[in-house]
Amino acid sequence: MFKWPWSAQPDAAVTALPWQQALAQPIFSLLMPDDQQMLIALAQRFLQQKKITPLQGLTLNELLLTRLALLFCLPVLKLGLEWLDGFHEVLIYPEPFNVDDRWEDESGLVHQAPAVHAGQSWTQGPVVLNALDIADSWDLSGYNLVIHEVAHKLDARGSGYTSGIPAIALRNVARWEKDLLQAMAEIEAEVELAGEQAATIDPHAASDPAECFAVLSEYFFSAPDLLAQRFPAMYHHLTQFYRQDPIARLAPLTPESA
Repeated sequence: MFKWPWSAQPDAAVTALPWQQALAQPIFSLLMPDDQQMLIALAQRFLQQKKITPLQGLTLNELLLTRLALLFCLPVLKLGLEWLDGFHEVLIYPEPFNVDDRWEDESGLVHQAPAVHAGQSWTQGPVVLNALDIADSWDLSGYNLVIHEVAHKLDARGSGYTSGIPAIALRNVARWEKDLLQAMAEIEAEVELAGEQAATIDPHAASDPAECFAVLSEYFFSAPDLLAQRFPAMYHHLTQFYRQDPIARLAPLTPESA
């Protein structure tokens, strides 16, 4: 378990962590130096405010711990760390874990069955992750378990429940909801036509609005060009919400900008 006593300023143990080495991952590589330093400052405060608890004999070294803190803070880089005030602990299993899921069908009947989860974001509780899928969350592939679960926390902030519509200006809600539902419909249609394996966006996004917001947030930070191509309206909404524009970070890498 890692937990540093909270204080306004990071202590020596936190600042001594391998921050520059931790930034050497594709998911952070597009950030400008000023944003990288801002991200480090947020992540240092994150580690002083949150408890990270490995489970079932899992061990975390300092480099992985540091990278994990950076990744948690990437979505709130421009929003502020207070946006992560909906939890105080991160639980990490070695691999995907079993959970007894409960759900209510359209007839009002409650069902319960075991299910395997990669992660969970409890509405009033911790974020739960697994080490295997965290290991796949550093590249620019469009998959990112940590960002997915953080998006659920941001979605529930203030309201206490996830709806796919985070805390945005009321005047923007109708357009956001329309474009989100349109994206879900297009993803579902693609899956029906081409199959889940051939879908360009994770089919899980079509399951409900909250999952769609979380999945599209993954692509926003780790495959922004694909998201902007498929769903430009949702990409625009996410730039407004997160106050970041990952496509602009890709621009220096294109031949036209060389």
